[in-house]
Amino acid sequence: MATVTRMHRPEAGLTLTEVAVVMIIGTMIMAGLVGFYLASQGLWLDASTQAITQREASLVASAIRDSVRSSAFALVSSAPDSLHEQLALYRKVGDPVPCYYFWWDAGDSLVHAGSTVGGAGSGPMVDSRAERFQLASTPRGVRMDLRLRTATGSTVEVGTFAVFMD
Repeated sequence: MATVTRMHRPEAGLTLTEVAVVMIIGTMIMAGLVGFYLASQGLWLDASTQAITQREASLVASAIRDSVRSSAFALVSSAPDSLHEQLALYRKVGDPVPCYYFWWDAGDSLVHAGSTVGGAGSGPMVDSRAERFQLASTPRGVRMDLRLRTATGSTVEVGTFAVFMD
């Protein structure tokens, strides 16, 4: 009788140690990807809120510039503190009542505009809080310095000088 020899094949599969090493490496890669994603989201949020606040600051500067150009003179008065002031615009020299106002409201820390201070039809111009709203009136025009705070806490500063066209 002939003897049959069986070849011994090695067992196929993974050991528990190999599976654990693969899982640890996979977890480290996933943690790195999640960390990168979260950091990217944070940067995008900061940049997005900065851009929105810059647009709002430009809107305030443009509105003041346009209003000053159509006015004859302006008076600046101090609001609650030295960092926040109020601008009253007059259409003609000698007008007893201003035609338009720009001011900072201590109740909400926003820049407002309207035909009367705090009256109907007036309200906040933008949603960003104003840390500084300083104005200076000269016989030639009005200088505005504005600092707004973004939703993420950084600041945006803008300044403009508008000349009376009348």
